[in-house]
Amino acid sequence: MKKKNRAFYHYFIPVIYAVFVYILWELTGTLVAYVVGKVMDNWEETLYSSYISMLFNEVLTFVIMFVLFRKKADFVRKEKRNGSWLPVLGMFIFPLIQIGNDLMTLVHGKKVFSLLSGKGICFFLICGVASLSIGLLEEYVWRGILLNMFLAAWGKKKNGIYCAVVVSSLGFGLCHYRNLLVGQNFADTTKQVLYAICFGMFLAALFIQTNHLFIPVLVHGLCNFSNFFMNEILGWNYTVWKYDDILQGVLAVFYLIAGLYVVYRSVQKKQNIRRKTEK
Repeated sequence: MKKKNRAFYHYFIPVIYAVFVYILWELTGTLVAYVVGKVMDNWEETLYSSYISMLFNEVLTFVIMFVLFRKKADFVRKEKRNGSWLPVLGMFIFPLIQIGNDLMTLVHGKKVFSLLSGKGICFFLICGVASLSIGLLEEYVWRGILLNMFLAAWGKKKNGIYCAVVVSSLGFGLCHYRNLLVGQNFADTTKQVLYAICFGMFLAALFIQTNHLFIPVLVHGLCNFSNFFMNEILGWNYTVWKYDDILQGVLAVFYLIAGLYVVYRSVQKKQNIRRKTEK
């Protein structure tokens, strides 16, 4: 009975801590958004100002979270990386397909303003930096703080690495239900949540495979950027090709499979090394 209770608390306490980190992140983000909103209250509301505001929100929230958790979150994992970079390069095909789909939609769609105009170039730069800042903050929280914490707590247990990846990815996906608060309908939000869970598994696998947080930050930021940039250039009101939803669903499945496979390979390599060491 004591052993069962110990096992329960071993898994339960990290989850409670994760909920605490998430609530703290949301409260910090809300406070920062309020302050930034007050500071920028007199700014003319333009496309640029909304993304500059987003950039300030993300960067300031990241700075606060970094100060609070810098001793618990690593940008570079201390664990020795096993294997070549070839699987990592292979993994990049999936975000490249997603970005390529956005670019094709952008090229063939009716544009609100020109890509090559001064407005288009300025927005390209502002949107790019703002998108990377979103990737930086979200990856720092979900992979840097929480996945690292789960790996430290469960990593040496049987199936502990899988639990760490799945729980952190579920949290990452489910937190997108907060978009219901800004008027997004439930069906679209649920699709976004499911996609984010699969994408989160992929990003977690990238972090485990490379040991560098900057890799998932870059992938996350670039995928955000292609989506934001396409939607703003096309005015958020356009017709995509009829198979777009199918492609997004297929991509989500591939993200999930690729993520689980890479984690499986990583676990197998660690077990093989442990067996050789014990001999």
